[in-house]
Amino acid sequence: MRVLLSDSELLAFLKTLLPVKDWSVARLRPLPVAYTARFWRLDTPGRSFVVKEFFPENEDNPLYPTLPRQEADALAVLARHGLSPELEAFTYSPAKTPLLIYGYPTPVDNEIDVGEAAELIGRFAALSEPVPGHQTVPAGYHEVLARGDAMLALIPHSRKAANLKRSRPADGAVKRREIKRSLVHRSFCLGTIQATGDGARLIDWQFAGLGDPVEDIACFVSPGLATLYGLHPLVAHAEEMFLTRYPDQETVEHFLKERGAYHWCLAAYCLFRHETLMHSNAPAARAYGRALEEEVDLLLRLRGR
Repeated sequence: MRVLLSDSELLAFLKTLLPVKDWSVARLRPLPVAYTARFWRLDTPGRSFVVKEFFPENEDNPLYPTLPRQEADALAVLARHGLSPELEAFTYSPAKTPLLIYGYPTPVDNEIDVGEAAELIGRFAALSEPVPGHQTVPAGYHEVLARGDAMLALIPHSRKAANLKRSRPADGAVKRREIKRSLVHRSFCLGTIQATGDGARLIDWQFAGLGDPVEDIACFVSPGLATLYGLHPLVAHAEEMFLTRYPDQETVEHFLKERGAYHWCLAAYCLFRHETLMHSNAPAARAYGRALEEEVDLLLRLRGR
């Protein structure tokens, strides 16, 4: 049986890790819980910290495995380039769970616009410094479709899977191209951008991998992913602004040709999660069901263009 840290136990542990000058004015509060992690925010004068306690063994995820060490590796490199908050600590908690802490100057304004998001992810995509220790993920139209096929094969008796297969983009619709793999975020949306006193920064790197930057564009405009993060899907003019402001227009061109594969794969993932979580986590299953509907609606709209 897992032992959960209390807030007071966590605060006592943080006092051994963080260089906070005056703990009497520090305030720790829990944030919403994810499927494989718990979160807290620690506010101190002028600086904020986010604490993530991971439970990667909670699930065997075919598309987004939770990899805490990857997030620590990413933060250690990307913070130097103004792309992520600073890694404060990566260790194990008194409950023997992986614990990651990042910090940033407390922002005055939490607003982040779509154009700012495009420029941020574009700077990340242009980064030449390698980030060690990351998984290899599906990259390009054909690999992404194949991963979607593999997930639907895990739920062979699903009627919805049979219906989704009918909307699968054809393999021959897009020519194969050579892809130079680089680090991609893979859950990039307004919910994974942190406003800081130094500007916008990318967070939540536990799903990242070596793939194609096209995936991060597809994630940002995905209505299903937005729904999973509790956000409203982008309206058409916001998507257009994002694509216009993205620095590398060649990558945008690849996205426009290949986006159907990424949206279909995400729909397959949402369906897999909806079906497999139905009995163990009904609220999560319903959330994935709503995300599936959003992604399928988008696929139908793209077909009609």
